[in-house]
Amino acid sequence: MAEKSDVELVRKSSFGDREAFAELVRRYSNYIYGTAYSLLGDFHAAQDVAQETFVKAWFGLERLQDYEKFGSWMASIARRICHDRFRKRKLAEEPLAEAAEIPNAVSLDEFIVQRADSHALWSALTVLDEKYRTTTLLYYMSGMNAREIAKVLEVPIGTIESRLKRSKILLKKELIHLMESTQENKLGEEFVRKVKARIKNALQVRLVLDMSKAKDYYINVLGFTVDGWGHTEREGVGFLLQQAERKEDVRPNVKPSKMELGDWQGPPTSWDTYAYSDFDGVQALYEEFRAKGAMIAYDPIVEDMGERQWKEFAVRDLDGYIIVFGGGN
Repeated sequence: MAEKSDVELVRKSSFGDREAFAELVRRYSNYIYGTAYSLLGDFHAAQDVAQETFVKAWFGLERLQDYEKFGSWMASIARRICHDRFRKRKLAEEPLAEAAEIPNAVSLDEFIVQRADSHALWSALTVLDEKYRTTTLLYYMSGMNAREIAKVLEVPIGTIESRLKRSKILLKKELIHLMESTQENKLGEEFVRKVKARIKNALQVRLVLDMSKAKDYYINVLGFTVDGWGHTEREGVGFLLQQAERKEDVRPNVKPSKMELGDWQGPPTSWDTYAYSDFDGVQALYEEFRAKGAMIAYDPIVEDMGERQWKEFAVRDLDGYIIVFGGGN
């Protein structure tokens, strides 16, 4: 399967797809981590800032106008958080405050070595001004190459290459080795897990007539996971199923009134959930659901949208709730 572009992942994330956002966290965690370290000079503080940056981004994605600029937008959030920390930082830290930063899985000896390396590295990097320091740290800490760094910093690749060359001249050879050792501090899946734990969405509640039958349909026909509490999820699409007391309490949406949006007059049926995928993904889901005997509310509709096409179809559950799957090419 082809790797999804940042734009596609950001688009899906903006509609609540946590798995798409988790992939963005994987791609950009060490970039944001390096950006924060270049300002703070402390690995642990930089990790905290990186986590806070992703959480703020998740809850503020509607403010991002150009999805192509996700990386530079994230960096601007991280810089603001770092500057806020500078303003709030006390002139002197109490000894116990530093001890509180020691992760549970790290011994005191290991922590002291890490702090010593961090301080030595930061002391060395202070000979570089901020633009050189940031570029150098991103190169060694983010895993990005010069072209990728140029894109997110929005500067020419020649400028990035020049900054890296200049940094290597200014820094002593042994400090370059120390820079390379920062690979051991890179963020991984544990960081992704922590961010995901903080970005859970609110879920719509759906009352159903027969909880057991509803669960069976969602699991075996629509391919969702359903837990004992009724949390129902598939690839970022989710809601909470609950048992209704009376038949009349089950109330799917009714079809909306006609809309005046160009040639589009509104949906052919009611909508209860709209789930976003890509053009090929919509077709694959349709074929999967048909093969499993899902109730199709309407077959795929393809609309011309100038430079692209949009495809969507809808399935109905046992209680009449309709889920629409749509995506562009």
